[in-house]
Amino acid sequence: MRVGVMILALLIPIGLAAQAPMKSVDELRAFFAENCVKCHGPDGSAHSAEGKKLGGFDFTDAKKAAKETDADMIKTIRKGIFFGLVMPSFKAKLTEDDAALLVKEVLRKAEKGKAIAPKAGTGR
Repeated sequence: MRVGVMILALLIPIGLAAQAPMKSVDELRAFFAENCVKCHGPDGSAHSAEGKKLGGFDFTDAKKAAKETDADMIKTIRKGIFFGLVMPSFKAKLTEDDAALLVKEVLRKAEKGKAIAPKAGTGR
């Protein structure tokens, strides 16, 4: 019994250490700039050639965005679309909490013509 408790006590910190710390909003803006611009455009409006071709989601269109729940957007970010062929999965790069913060603080606040990028001089 003691051995089982001891092993469990040793494994709990390992499991906690394996979880990456949550990204900041600025890190998520940088993530968008690095991973999402090709299809969603620098401002999230999906007006790039690739975005138009693939029917990229326009985060700046308030009416369209209102039809998508945060939960659906988080699921799409983490799972991808059509086995990663239309949109890759970012499950390995973003935790559930990171994806939720990306939706709430970056994508939901996207403005047409205003690039989504880290703010100069800010950090974690």
